Amino acid sequence: MSPRLGKRHSEEASVLVVTLLIASLVGITIGSYLIMVSGQNRSVVRSQAWNSALAISEAGVEEALAQLNPGAPEPVIDRTANGWGAAVNGLYGPRNSALSNGTYAVVYTDDKYPIIYSTGYVTVPAISATLTRVLRVGTTNVPLFNAAMAARNGINLNGNGIATDSFNSSDPNLSTNGRYDPTKTSTNGTVASFTGIVNVGNADVNGAVLLGPVATDSISKNGIVTGGVRNDFNFEFEDVVLPSALSNAPIAQANPQTINGTNYQYVFTSSGDYQLSSLNGSVYVASNANVRLYLSGNSNPSAIEVGASGTNSGSLAIYMAGASFSVASTVVDGGKAANLSYYGLPSNTSVTMGGNASFTGTIYAPEADFKLGGGGSSTYNFVGACVVNTVTMTGHFNFHYDEAITLTGPVRGYVACSWQEI
Repeated sequence: MSPRLGKRHSEEASVLVVTLLIASLVGITIGSYLIMVSGQNRSVVRSQAWNSALAISEAGVEEALAQLNPGAPEPVIDRTANGWGAAVNGLYGPRNSALSNGTYAVVYTDDKYPIIYSTGYVTVPAISATLTRVLRVGTTNVPLFNAAMAARNGINLNGNGIATDSFNSSDPNLSTNGRYDPTKTSTNGTVASFTGIVNVGNADVNGAVLLGPVATDSISKNGIVTGGVRNDFNFEFEDVVLPSALSNAPIAQANPQTINGTNYQYVFTSSGDYQLSSLNGSVYVASNANVRLYLSGNSNPSAIEVGASGTNSGSLAIYMAGASFSVASTVVDGGKAANLSYYGLPSNTSVTMGGNASFTGTIYAPEADFKLGGGGSSTYNFVGACVVNTVTMTGHFNFHYDEAITLTGPVRGYVACSWQEI
């Protein structure tokens, strides 16, 4: 009997050993799987945090750009405002902000074209670490007028004898004494619209037609577009912000004078800020004066001229709050386009030129419908550039884009020109 009992104990021991081995293998497998899942989870958490740190760093860049771009046009930037403080060792800031999933610290340099450094931080308790990503963003200033005419909601070149072209008032090969010369033209008379229809009709566009993603074009059989049609137009139509000094500027006083055979009601011989409830008379700005004029109501000027003496030219910037600005059968002449700037505030919804009116200057009125009607026998009608809500041209108005304003004209603020992670 004893040998038989020993054999049974041996078999039971073998079964127990096998069971323990299997249990161990299962435990090791489960443990390895849990370690793998934990590692994968840590990796996913770290990856998500890593991506979040970049997004948070980009938020810092956006805050810096917002500080550098308080409004259009030609923003007067107080780089020390909004908690940025005075520059220390060539840097403004840092500005620190907390978001739901992290924080950022951002600074920018005191250069003419600031360089932005933004660091995003994300703390990951699961791995007891704080992840950081740093962006270096270079900036540049972009001209406010990159095309002959730019519209938000469509351009209608309706009529006969309509044409666009370009020249350069700073280049003697493309101008005569800084003036448009029909024998010295170039083909940058580009028209652009972000939405709506660009109806070229029978016009001669000596330039390109630029369309936004949902804009369309219509070209009649006699229409000409020398630069082709492209669907790559992208432009931010920033509202005009009234400079604070103009809201409290003194009332312009009438000072009638006859200059070069023309009677002017308002003559400015020195620089300054002024305002009027409306402008229904004529204005002359002397060659040594830089004037800003705020118009709070509808206006119908009879003449506007910026004088020039030798190489010196005055300047006039009109800020229009009234709904309507209308020029009929008169001359609005800045000498050069960069010398006369018209800025329509959001309340300005209509700018009209009619009859034999001519204009040399720039118009930035993103809420205004711009109409050019009639037109005289001369081909020297509109010289400069415009950015408006819509454009309607009838009669035989011609449009001559001054390429010089991309260098000497107003800018629309800082934009990123380089983007690098460091």
